[in-house]
Amino acid sequence: MKEILRKFERLLWEECVSYEKNAEELYHGLEVNDADDTWYWKDIDYSDEQRSFWPAAEHFKRIRAILNGFGKARLSEDKPYAAKMIGALKYWLIHDFENPNWWWNEIGTPLHVGNIAMMMHSVLDEATLAQAAEIVAKGSMSQIEMTTARWTGANLMWCVLNTIRHALITEDAPLLRLAADRLSEEITVGLSGGIQKDLSFFQHGPRLYSGGYGRSFVCDVSKILFLLNETEFQLPCEKAELVLSFILEGLRPMTQGKGLDWACIGREISRVDGGHVGKLESSLELLLQTPGLPRKRELKDFLRSMHGGTQGDGTKYFEKAFMLCHHFDGIYVGAKFLNDKLYGAEIINGEGALCYNMSYGTHTCIMRTGEEYLNINPVWDYSRIPGTTSRLETDAQLLMHVDWRKCPLPNDHFGGIEKDRRAAIYELAEHDGIKILVTDFAFENGFVCLGTEWEINRTGGEELVTTVDQCLARGPVSFEKESVIHNSIRYTPLQSTHMEAKVETKYGSWQRNNAALSDETVSADVFTLSIPHPAGRRCEYAYMISSAHTPMPEVEVLRNDCEVQAIRLPDGSLMAVFHRSCVFSENGYEIAGEAGRIELNVTNEQP
Repeated sequence: MKEILRKFERLLWEECVSYEKNAEELYHGLEVNDADDTWYWKDIDYSDEQRSFWPAAEHFKRIRAILNGFGKARLSEDKPYAAKMIGALKYWLIHDFENPNWWWNEIGTPLHVGNIAMMMHSVLDEATLAQAAEIVAKGSMSQIEMTTARWTGANLMWCVLNTIRHALITEDAPLLRLAADRLSEEITVGLSGGIQKDLSFFQHGPRLYSGGYGRSFVCDVSKILFLLNETEFQLPCEKAELVLSFILEGLRPMTQGKGLDWACIGREISRVDGGHVGKLESSLELLLQTPGLPRKRELKDFLRSMHGGTQGDGTKYFEKAFMLCHHFDGIYVGAKFLNDKLYGAEIINGEGALCYNMSYGTHTCIMRTGEEYLNINPVWDYSRIPGTTSRLETDAQLLMHVDWRKCPLPNDHFGGIEKDRRAAIYELAEHDGIKILVTDFAFENGFVCLGTEWEINRTGGEELVTTVDQCLARGPVSFEKESVIHNSIRYTPLQSTHMEAKVETKYGSWQRNNAALSDETVSADVFTLSIPHPAGRRCEYAYMISSAHTPMPEVEVLRNDCEVQAIRLPDGSLMAVFHRSCVFSENGYEIAGEAGRIELNVTNEQP
């Protein structure tokens, strides 16, 4: 156990801890509390009980920033400094602040106290260490009897790590064994939460959270694999292999550079840097330091792709998550659809309040660098979610929608398939009187999106809009015949589709979609590409996404109606989705299809 403690302590001291103030400024900002000779910060409101970004938790962050900023040696060499830092820890231990959000009391606070106690254990007396252990125990399996039944996925990983912290601080080997065994049970496929059969990740019900809770899951499990490796507590090989499969075949397909597909992040899209790979990067580095793990070449490739290396071409359809990820010609296009089996976006603790238009699917995420949507959220028009057909609504109107966070779509017409670098995904998107059939096709050097009206109930002269993209402006917008080019990505209207492109400076605040964040006005230049649907016209559209660095694929839309949506590719082959049972005939091709049939590569030797 001492070796595990040594490794854990080393990780904590080597961790890069950023804070807006440096260690020296934070250290000199500490004030003595004469009542008990402890130390605190006067500018922290310890009584504020915000549920997500808890102001009192700044106390932990500042202690960590000071410790990591000054380094381990100073604790043993500078006694006045050590006494002051012990006093800062004791301030929390004595007051034992709590939050109305259970997460802080059972996960967050034990996590922070445990980390600080392990970093400072060499200068803490037995009484202080025991007091710290009592708080860490609140998040440990030694006290939480319902952990197995109540927690899954990332929440359970946090509990496992807190149990490990508790075991190391109290030198309790049986408790450490309990944590390792429970972790091993959770690393499996098929539970309601956690890793799914298609290697996506669910949390809070059947809801995609690969880039949110799933990313946290990976970060914690990677740390545990490193800590327990080559000890009697190490995890079985097959468990480590499953984690690696989730990273490489579950998370990697949803990334481009250091950017995550915004549709796989969940409500964390409302947080600063929420769309960034974040600590996943350091987790890969840690796994590469862990002896005996397989697939290290692939981990290195993934890490290199985050630093400007080639992501490579690849296509994956996630059947459980109902998501299609397509990498081609240096571009990533993700299509996240929804159905009556899945939940969409959610609101928790004031996060994600404006995300209603993420609750009915047909989302597209289009990236070349991975930074196209990074921190766009303060200025995003949430009625124009890329890929959706919707009404244009203000923030106030979006907030008026009834609770939708556990309301799957009413339809059961959906499907998808992927094979040999080609794929298709479709759904009947139904919301607010709008019913529109949407099919996206992925092929070797492009991506086509088709939409056709099933039924639209409008009032007066109401206009609807299909948003092709809404991202941070990356250089000028140019035109190539009818195509719009931005960020070296070519958007080409097909059939009679008309697109409108603009770049404008937009203003907003983080607080718009996250009640705990700043209401300070920020601005950014935003590229918006839309397909307007004036009142009195059917909502139909067809467009293609391709690289501006390669010749434009000659793609023809053959059908885009409520029976069939189909395209012909440059090699003459067809891709088609049948929405109703019918016979599709086109230039010598004849296909009889049942509703829900998908064809990815239909060829005809005698057209």
